[in-house]
Amino acid sequence: MIRFECPECGSAMEVDESFAGRAARCPTCGAGLKVPAEGEPAAARPADTPSAGTARVRIGGQEVDVLPPLETMVLVSIACVALSGVVFVAVGVLRPVSPPWAAGALLGALLALLGVIVGVPAYHGVRRSKGRRRGRTHAAISILVGAGLFLVFLVLALVGFAEDVWMRPTCEENLHHIHEALRAYTRDHDGAFPPALETLVDEGYLQSDRWLTCPAHRMPVGENTYVLTPEINLSAKRPDGGDWWPPDTMIVSDGRPDAHKDGKVRVLLLSGKVEHVPVEDWYAYRKAQNQRWSRIVNRIRAAQREQEPEAGAEENPP
Repeated sequence: MIRFECPECGSAMEVDESFAGRAARCPTCGAGLKVPAEGEPAAARPADTPSAGTARVRIGGQEVDVLPPLETMVLVSIACVALSGVVFVAVGVLRPVSPPWAAGALLGALLALLGVIVGVPAYHGVRRSKGRRRGRTHAAISILVGAGLFLVFLVLALVGFAEDVWMRPTCEENLHHIHEALRAYTRDHDGAFPPALETLVDEGYLQSDRWLTCPAHRMPVGENTYVLTPEINLSAKRPDGGDWWPPDTMIVSDGRPDAHKDGKVRVLLLSGKVEHVPVEDWYAYRKAQNQRWSRIVNRIRAAQREQEPEAGAEENPP
């Protein structure tokens, strides 16, 4: 065996005698070298070669040592770890996917893991460079922080997706909560329906905006996917004292007829019952409901106009 040292970095090497006189490359610093023959002294390191771990430049005729460059892979590792936190927050705030926090946590976990994967070889690359590259401490910090963020984001993602799959309310449960909130709202507002379903959340009649999101739509939780029938007032009574609005009046419907896999649209009636209307019958059903709603509204307005002169006559007797 032939034992010799690298003339650039001083690393000790040992090769078989069959490689004597051949060109080789130092595995530590990558410098080109020649394997000495048996008994031949190894090439000495040049006197003007900079010491390991420094770079030497000439300024004003004087040679000075400068700080070695930072390993590129270390910068990539740090960037991936930092970006994982940014993506987690951005996805949760912008809500481009559903569920937003779980999706953001999953993307953050993947980026943090990538930072760790890049950081490990970067750490060893700096160590093997014998000081010609720096960033060993940066790489170690990036690995530790990245591993911690990966575990945290992974747990958040698993919890978020599990809640979305197993704990997210069904469309029928949403509609029942909306019906209860509408009833409570009408009791406090002289029978009038709110201008929008979001009002139920804003005024505290609906405890959470999650009840406004149908899970079949795959929308971020909190976005309204239902349509409220407008201008319904339960306090209006017919001249005979009966109710204008029958119990089977459609008050809330699903925003997309093709959202559910069973091909049926969920419809909330005034009575609180949830009907499942087949998509092929949906447009005829909605048209009939809209026509009936228009007739009732016109009759209510006509009855109010007839009562106005009578009220005026009572206030101003002859």
